[in-house]
Amino acid sequence: MGANGEDPRRLNFIGLDANGQERVLFLTFAVICWSCFCKAVQFGFFRAHYNEAKVIKFWFPFSILLMVYDNFVMALGDTISNKDAVAKSVFVLHPFIVPSVLMTTFEITYLVHKRRSVKFCGIQFDEGRRVKTTYKSWLLRNFVGIIAGCLIGIGVVVNFDLVHIRHIDPEAGNVSWLELFESEKTIEEDVHKVLGVLPTALLILANFYFAAVMWRYGSNSSMIIHSSYLNPWVSQLVGTIGLVAGQFPKEDFKITSNAGEALLVITIIFLMHEVDKDMNAANEFVDFLDAIEDKTNSADENAQIAASMRSANDPPKTPTLSKSMFWGFGSNDKIPDLDKDGQRGGQGGGEIVEMSSIEVRL
Repeated sequence: MGANGEDPRRLNFIGLDANGQERVLFLTFAVICWSCFCKAVQFGFFRAHYNEAKVIKFWFPFSILLMVYDNFVMALGDTISNKDAVAKSVFVLHPFIVPSVLMTTFEITYLVHKRRSVKFCGIQFDEGRRVKTTYKSWLLRNFVGIIAGCLIGIGVVVNFDLVHIRHIDPEAGNVSWLELFESEKTIEEDVHKVLGVLPTALLILANFYFAAVMWRYGSNSSMIIHSSYLNPWVSQLVGTIGLVAGQFPKEDFKITSNAGEALLVITIIFLMHEVDKDMNAANEFVDFLDAIEDKTNSADENAQIAASMRSANDPPKTPTLSKSMFWGFGSNDKIPDLDKDGQRGGQGGGEIVEMSSIEVRL
């Protein structure tokens, strides 16, 4: 046990003293995150294209709700001990925030490229479906989810110190990157701190890639054309840069890091709004093409019906009898007059000509 009666092997990133200004900032972050939570629920449950992605529908709102709870607990300051049930709940729930955000940004990027059948992260699509190529396709599709599960495990291990190492640092999880880089301790002595910053570092690296891919898509392949590369699709990149900036200050690290997370969530919500507009525009275009196809098919059917009605109403054709239809005369011969007995008129009788019987079928 430590001098103040607390377990030194338990992390100390909550229960810290907070002045009035810090409490106001944490409560402000909580309100902002709550607004983002409501918007995320609206997108996830009331948009068909987001409704099919369970990560976007459930995990993203859940991670934002955890941010609300985390900021609220930080606003309480030293009124909470790290031995309380509230502190233990934070130790359990806090590791889910970063992996959930990581899976959300991946799913949004995956959903957009799948809908437009654009290759993404080595995954190929055809007519809005993933092209399955045995284990490779499955691994590429679920790789981020596997990494997220590992990060959750690392966060729980760090928060509860479930791995037995010699150098335990109670500041792990509450230390800036700049302080870690300037540390004169060995890697073995700082391994606890490194594990604490590892999830956020992986989130930042992945988000830089996802943000660049989405920015390229919005500038080159989006249904809504933008005249400049400085368009709303760059929002996730701005949020990722803000998250990086929040990890460096030594002073007020707990405020800057939470501010960076809140900014990233805001930019993700803004990006989801742009994706929603792009999806709606694509749906309208598909509906337009379907309407043209329906009208074309209807016009063809009407033309066929009209043609059949005209053929049914036309009078039967009367056959034209020509001279060639008579036996013994050519087409240009003059047909002599015949008397009532069928004999050729004229002097002294002559050759008898019989008319062939003609049957005409219509």
